[in-house]
Amino acid sequence: MSLTKQYPMQFTGTGREYFVIWIVNIALTLVTFGIYSAWAKVRTLRWFYGHTRLDDQVFSYLATPLQILRGRLIALAAIAAYYATSYFAPRLAIVLMLVFLVLLPWIIVNSLRFHARQSAYRGLRFDFTGSVGEAARIFIGLQLLIPFTLGLILPYVAYRQVRFIAGNTVYGQTGARYEGSHKPFWGVYLLSLGLILLPLAIIAFGAYQVYALRAAGIPPETAAAAAGSYLLAGMAVFYLMIPVIGALIQARTANLLYNGAALGPVGFASRQRARDLIWIYLSNLVLIALTLGLFIPWAKVRLARYRARSLTVNGPHDLGGFVAGQHQSSTATGSEMADLLDLNFGLT
Repeated sequence: MSLTKQYPMQFTGTGREYFVIWIVNIALTLVTFGIYSAWAKVRTLRWFYGHTRLDDQVFSYLATPLQILRGRLIALAAIAAYYATSYFAPRLAIVLMLVFLVLLPWIIVNSLRFHARQSAYRGLRFDFTGSVGEAARIFIGLQLLIPFTLGLILPYVAYRQVRFIAGNTVYGQTGARYEGSHKPFWGVYLLSLGLILLPLAIIAFGAYQVYALRAAGIPPETAAAAAGSYLLAGMAVFYLMIPVIGALIQARTANLLYNGAALGPVGFASRQRARDLIWIYLSNLVLIALTLGLFIPWAKVRLARYRARSLTVNGPHDLGGFVAGQHQSSTATGSEMADLLDLNFGLT
């Protein structure tokens, strides 16, 4: 008899249910000039958490709208101050930008900690224990090396970020550990590099063909038409590669994160596939365009359902016995700063 049991993750929400929440959130946010957006965010996250099930138990999102609103107002004030000084006192704006860069590791850590502490399963909160110093080394120090290494350090940066997030997550009193290697990250990014070079290869081949046509005495108009065709083909492939590479990196990074992480006796098995994500993204994009945006709730539900379906938890037969507790508190400021500045530090 196996000592462990597999628990498939499930998402039980439907697009029709979420549509009601989504449309009300938009209406109230417009009527209140954006103030309701904090309540909208909490309402949305509580709905998605509440429909994510593991071993017949749902997850909970515990943040309050006032926490979100307070952090959002502080973040908005900081951004407004930067834009005002950039107009009236450009030198002071540079100082503010440097201050922001110094604070960036704190924003990242506080954002991850806030989201972890406001997430719970079976009434027990998660936590994040990463230090600001380690965040500075990974999110600033290693990033500064990217230009000097011509981007070759990107796989290692991605590996360190994943290890930082997964390895510092805590559930109750049990800290997670990340046992993955940096080697698979190189495969992901080398494949992505090959795909992004594909349009350049098409254009280079076109240039060679044009040279051969001109050398064979073909009229310049014919050679120019051939050059235009190859250029258009290269540009088309380039824009096609953007979502393809995005889906590839997202799917494989999620797999590397979950498959390398463990939480005490609990392990994970993630099976996301790039081609599945590409299909979901492209079909969602088409349907959102055809419905003038009304398909957005169904699009988000499709993605949540796929991600849940692709994840299995391997744990003891009595998963409910795996509990611990601790008192936690946090501030929403770091989280809202990250959201407003379009910094996505989610787990997937």
